[in-house]
Amino acid sequence: MRLSKTREKSILQFLIKHRERYVTSKELAEYLSCSDRTVRNHLKSIDQTLNLQGVSLVSKQGQGYRLFFESQEACQTFRLIYELGDDYNTESSMSQSDDRLAFILNKLLFEQVPVHFDDLVEELYVSRSTLSNDFKKIRQMLAEYNLTIESRANKGVYVSGEERDKRCFIMSYFLGNQFFKTLHSYVKTNFFDQNLPLEELARIVLEECQEANLKLSDFVLQNLVVHIALAIGRIKSGFEIRNLDCQMADNDIERRVAKRILSRVSKVTNQEFPVQEIDYITLHLLAKSHLPQNNQTEFSKEALRDSVVQSFKTLGLEDIYHFSSDFQLIESLITHLMTLQVRLASQINLSNPLVDEVKQNYSDVFFMTKEILADMEAFSQATISDDEIVYVCLHFLAAIERRKENHKFSVLAICATGFGAAQMLRNRLESEFGNRIEVVDVIGYYELNQEKIDGIDFIVSAVDLSNLYFQIPVFTVSVFLKSKEISQIRHAMNQMQVSRIRKRSEVAPIEDDNFKQYFSQDNFFLWTKGDKTRLLEEMAESLSVDESVDFKHSLLYEIKQREELSSVVFSEKIAVPHPIRPLGKEVKISVAICQEPVSWDSQSSHIQLVFLLSPSLYGNDGLKDVTKKIVSLTENDDLQKQLINCKKFEDFIKIFEKIT
Repeated sequence: MRLSKTREKSILQFLIKHRERYVTSKELAEYLSCSDRTVRNHLKSIDQTLNLQGVSLVSKQGQGYRLFFESQEACQTFRLIYELGDDYNTESSMSQSDDRLAFILNKLLFEQVPVHFDDLVEELYVSRSTLSNDFKKIRQMLAEYNLTIESRANKGVYVSGEERDKRCFIMSYFLGNQFFKTLHSYVKTNFFDQNLPLEELARIVLEECQEANLKLSDFVLQNLVVHIALAIGRIKSGFEIRNLDCQMADNDIERRVAKRILSRVSKVTNQEFPVQEIDYITLHLLAKSHLPQNNQTEFSKEALRDSVVQSFKTLGLEDIYHFSSDFQLIESLITHLMTLQVRLASQINLSNPLVDEVKQNYSDVFFMTKEILADMEAFSQATISDDEIVYVCLHFLAAIERRKENHKFSVLAICATGFGAAQMLRNRLESEFGNRIEVVDVIGYYELNQEKIDGIDFIVSAVDLSNLYFQIPVFTVSVFLKSKEISQIRHAMNQMQVSRIRKRSEVAPIEDDNFKQYFSQDNFFLWTKGDKTRLLEEMAESLSVDESVDFKHSLLYEIKQREELSSVVFSEKIAVPHPIRPLGKEVKISVAICQEPVSWDSQSSHIQLVFLLSPSLYGNDGLKDVTKKIVSLTENDDLQKQLINCKKFEDFIKIFEKIT
């Protein structure tokens, strides 16, 4: 890793951004969190290595440094050669901080030589205060794994704690969801034994597990292989697991498999494995396989089943999703939760490469899963990682998808251009929406009557029907079904699915501006006087209708928690407070138009538009449309003025609709 080169790259990026003026070394030092002398050394190195026609580093006494480009072409060529992007932001400084942490942790956990504070200051080109801040962060990170930073006169700075906890941290920090992405950047080649490629190790593990009928998913296999590879590397470097309590007998399947795996590994690597390492691998096999365990009784299985079903009822999910009647969900979920119990008890971490994707695209189901686990007695006191929550979440996502498939929408297709076009439209609908729909009929405009509409969920028409009124949604499309049209239909189907599941008597027409459903007269305020605290209390009170008794209190608390992370002020006049996690049964938005500006915080004293968002525990698809509009609003001064001046809820909606 070449931190100095990273810093020189950041210097060049900064100089490009500010190429119209001279930049002092002091300014660069503050930006890079290093000394003035270090910056001058880097600038000297840049000047010596800069060898590109039309580009030069100019320095002027008393003014500083500046990059000079003879032409725009020279600037573009320079950026290309030095891999410098067009945009300047704070990511580079952030990455420098992350790089330092990784560099320090690598030394502490992998190298066999004393690590001295002063040596790190010189090696990293940073001040003692910067390094102290880095160590503060490292201490916080390690504390989560029962590890501490210690120092001794002759030993320098080192990590103190159990080897098992160190391995857990290494797995989480250096690999995590990236899975080898950062491995080669920070970790020495002896991280894994080079005599045994990972592919070969994976083959050994898979063969032995298959022989014993231990079933492992691809993700779990990855985790297990890396844990074993890490164990090999650590043992070779003299770091062995100690004080491990494993209650498995020699004839238990998992222990036999662990012994066979390490026996084969030993032959390849010439590395002997102590009994504690066999126990370590045994625990991982126990916690990751789908084989029912002898030490887990039917009572514990039944207790889990009763607990999870009760959680569905307690959280109000049964009336919505009917999870308890989904036999496939219950059985797969209980099997998974039993192995989760083992992993938590054994302090075994299972990484999940789908965490970011699930949290981003299915946040409602993720938080629902989190709530279910927190409500279950077996897990209420446990600290469960997002990786593990997502694994459980996948079971619920599969169940929801099955439910969608079992509730087909009846669709009437209307076409006016002949049989060929009609078949084209039918084929496109069935191709795009598969078993979620049943195209009941394809008819011409002239055949349309009440009898044809009976029992239909929505109409897809290649003919403009805007002059007619229907109580069911109508989608006007081309016979070829464009991607935008498909997206509109799919979104509407998802909305109708929720309505169906909740047993609403009617399906309301789906409008392009479906964000309207989240606003109401009852949650609209013309605020004339009062501070921020009182305003939020009033808005939260309005959103508490039909929610739990403690909803208001929880909402205000979670809003405060969210603001402590970062500002919710979007612009000079707009604030968008929202809880750190979803709390409501359904999405609601409270709006306040402040006749007199409200002081929000020390930086923002002229807030006049407040959007209080309350996401739902069970689905927030349309909320994205609202937030997009609010973001667009921040750049439209004219519409901001119109909203601030409006006196009626109806006027607010009309103006808000105009935002694009």
